[in-house]
Amino acid sequence: MAQAIADITYSYKETKVPAKHYKDALSTDYAEMLEANVSVKLVDTIYNMLAGLEKESPRLFYQALLLLDTGAKPSTLTAEQYQAMSVTADQYEQMKAQNKKAHMLDPLAHDTFNDVLKNGVLYRMENNTEQGE
Repeated sequence: MAQAIADITYSYKETKVPAKHYKDALSTDYAEMLEANVSVKLVDTIYNMLAGLEKESPRLFYQALLLLDTGAKPSTLTAEQYQAMSVTADQYEQMKAQNKKAHMLDPLAHDTFNDVLKNGVLYRMENNTEQGE
């Protein structure tokens, strides 16, 4: 079966994939497949919860993410931390209002996601190795 799939793959733009790759993929343990499916379902649940919170109160949502990212806890915020949080949230809202890309995550996270999406993880890993990262 693995060889048949490799042959089918080759017939598409002469893409060579060793039959061993398909044999390994087809022998993936049921528990591994189930674990991956559960993981996707959990991400979906968390995503829907976060999307609802952001829709309900975008500013508070952003401030909570900012505190998570900086390691500050809302219950122990100092006046300086509160001021920094407010100014950062103001800046974020201004950028969004000006129709600029105001990402909540570090731009490097977006670059990594888009690079892997476009080129695949192997290209990304090889490129980082060549650049010494």
